[in-house]
Amino acid sequence: MSGRRALRLALLATLTAVGAVILLALAGFAAAYLTFRASLPPLDGRIAQAGLSAPVTLERDDLGVVTVTAANRTDLAFGTGFAHGQDRFFEMDLSRRLAAGELSELVGPAALAQDRETRLFRFRALARLALAQASPQQRALLAAYTRGVNAGLASLGSRPWEYWLLRATPRPWQPEDSFLVSYAMWWDLQHGDLRRDMLRRIVDAKLAGPQCGAWKCALEFLYPARTAWDSPSVASEADLRAEDARDAVSSPVPGPQELDVRGAGAETSAGATRSEFDPADIGSNSWAVAGRLTTTGAALVASDMHLGLQVPPTWYHMRLRIEAPGAATGATTGAITGAATGSATGAALDLNGLTLPGAPVLIAGSNGHVAWAFTNSDGDWVDARPVTCFTIDRSTMQTPQGDVALATAIERIHVRGAPDSLLTVMSGSQGILFHVDPVEHLCWFASWLAEAPGATNMNLLALERAESVQQVLALAPQIGIPEQNLIAGDRAGHIGWAIAGRLPFDSREDRTESGSPWRTASDAPSLYDPPIGRLWSANARATSDAAALDAIGGEDAAVGAQYTLGARARQIRDALLGLDKPVAPSDMLRIQLDDRALFLARWRDLILKLLDRTALAGEPGRAEMRRLVASWDARADVDSVGYRLVRVFHDRTAGAVWEMILDSLGVRSQDPPPPQFERPLWTLVTTQPPHLLSAAYPSWRAFLLAQLDGAVSALQASCGALDRCRWGAAHPVRIRHPLSRAAPILSRLIDLPELELPGDHDMPRVQDGAFGASERFAVSPGHEAEGYLHLPGGQSDHPLSPYYRAGFRAWAEGKPLPFLPGPAEHRLVLQPARGAVN
Repeated sequence: MSGRRALRLALLATLTAVGAVILLALAGFAAAYLTFRASLPPLDGRIAQAGLSAPVTLERDDLGVVTVTAANRTDLAFGTGFAHGQDRFFEMDLSRRLAAGELSELVGPAALAQDRETRLFRFRALARLALAQASPQQRALLAAYTRGVNAGLASLGSRPWEYWLLRATPRPWQPEDSFLVSYAMWWDLQHGDLRRDMLRRIVDAKLAGPQCGAWKCALEFLYPARTAWDSPSVASEADLRAEDARDAVSSPVPGPQELDVRGAGAETSAGATRSEFDPADIGSNSWAVAGRLTTTGAALVASDMHLGLQVPPTWYHMRLRIEAPGAATGATTGAITGAATGSATGAALDLNGLTLPGAPVLIAGSNGHVAWAFTNSDGDWVDARPVTCFTIDRSTMQTPQGDVALATAIERIHVRGAPDSLLTVMSGSQGILFHVDPVEHLCWFASWLAEAPGATNMNLLALERAESVQQVLALAPQIGIPEQNLIAGDRAGHIGWAIAGRLPFDSREDRTESGSPWRTASDAPSLYDPPIGRLWSANARATSDAAALDAIGGEDAAVGAQYTLGARARQIRDALLGLDKPVAPSDMLRIQLDDRALFLARWRDLILKLLDRTALAGEPGRAEMRRLVASWDARADVDSVGYRLVRVFHDRTAGAVWEMILDSLGVRSQDPPPPQFERPLWTLVTTQPPHLLSAAYPSWRAFLLAQLDGAVSALQASCGALDRCRWGAAHPVRIRHPLSRAAPILSRLIDLPELELPGDHDMPRVQDGAFGASERFAVSPGHEAEGYLHLPGGQSDHPLSPYYRAGFRAWAEGKPLPFLPGPAEHRLVLQPARGAVN
């Protein structure tokens, strides 16, 4: 054989081998793609389902918004579960596993630390108890919803794509899992309060001086009951003026005998090592306008709940309808355990708004008679209690008063790819042992209202049959959810506020573990039809009524109950009061998108005053800072440089003053200042008491200039030059799928486009990277067609679905999308299976 012929044969063999490899790779890719695509849900046709009494239809519009139509409430729950199971099962699974401390079983050791922290509270056992305590009607709904979820999951041609990636099999849904989804919300909204309460108690123990009730007087300065820009909802304009007058009065500064920073000799370089953007307490916005001020005569309710943003969004937009020919269009709200909470009644129903995958209930929206929305309520819901201790064995804690018996339980955590992890859960009369400090000889116990029997239930279902705000306010204290500010408005034009959630009647320091009876509508905080015609809530102090504050804050009422800074609430309040009548939904969206930096304006003025001719001499960095701050546009716009400079100076100064105080007390903490600290902070930087300044600085002016210079240096290092420090570049919005970091090769497919968006913490448009408005809506009950609703992502969890990203751009650009679903593009009918037993 000639060399040339041999070469041709060798090349042919090589090409054949390469071709085979390519064909195998293509075949593998095709198989993976087909498997991936097979997990898309069927959207059209008919599917026989056991357990239905009549057909259930699921219609999807061009955004994937689902309308479920059924003949009764039980079948409606089945259809709701079916849609959730088709589009959101993996996220539901993560939510129940987060609460139960079972993430490691799915994803491995990476989640073990989280599981050990969560498992301390044994939420799965609590979920089983909540299910057992539910009414028969509620259990029937949960059973139907569970069947629907599992049927929706089974309708997929392949298990959801995330499970292929994890090489795992989805575990069927159970009725108790819907309560775990609620406990996941408890965790997300309140667990962080435990750490903050722990720090506050440490500070209180270190302070000198007299007691003011349960706390040291000096602590009431550092943790004031009134936050800066305090703006609770009020009944009248006279009350509003009185609140503003009280807000303008500075709190008395503690004397050296109570708090002496300078005398403590703490020479700290406070602020030098703090990050540019500290986390802050961010919550939600909601408000209502009375019907006499609106275009329709019905009340107008607006909502934008702020949460961590991920793919897919937290909420799932739905319309839930019961069509009952000849039936009444509404039903009187009955007993909380009766028909109003979801018997198999066929009374007509039309619910529109937000559902939470994992639960068979409308979370926020409208039932045609009443619209409602929520913001998180800060209060005395979680307590951290220190006990002096020396040693702990399996069942005993040694204290100065003698041995104290502890109850012990062993929790087994399954860890994928690793041995099981055993967790010893120890508890005593003051709660669950969650931290031991061997240096200070302290054992820390946690007590949490989430653990109380009856604190979590499905009574939110009752709102779907409410016909008036008065009925909503009566139901609010019976609803078992993490305590929320509930804002409601009805078709007749009435508005109201209440705390939704179980409130202990007891307001003593041990109320979270006292077993106190729950408050009822007769003694729970509420406000109905204020003459001012507006109500607003933004996580700050919600009311000025002393009895209501006592019910919310308990022993913490005197130290602010962790209330958020009032700047957001003030800006919303003033915008509402400034609206010309009549008010329309479009006016609500303008307020939700308001990114004006009103709160930081006084800090900008402080910088300009500080940088006088003497401070600028020979300091080009300071001169550039002054030039850029002087010309800011007073907005948290993506291109604003001045806003970013003022914000960084404020954060460094706040952190430095807080650290000075903690250092003087011998307290070490990496936590940011509490949200109420803005009030004493401004008092200190403006009145400048010498004894509350670190000995590291000769004067408060020197201290403030040091913080400004530190801000200039940090910003120059970050941006190269101050004039390049755009606000948008500091916190790009990256909304990711939970598996994105584990599979970065898929990030372009499964993550949403990275954007720069306006907004910040202390203004109506809250945006801090992947934290912000998890939804925005405004609606008048009975006029849903005029409302809007948009979400930061699509309805579907499947990247190949046209509904994966649908609506995201409208949310990012602040464009309204219809509150009601549009014309159906797909129609799926769930047909009762022949011979099925119902």
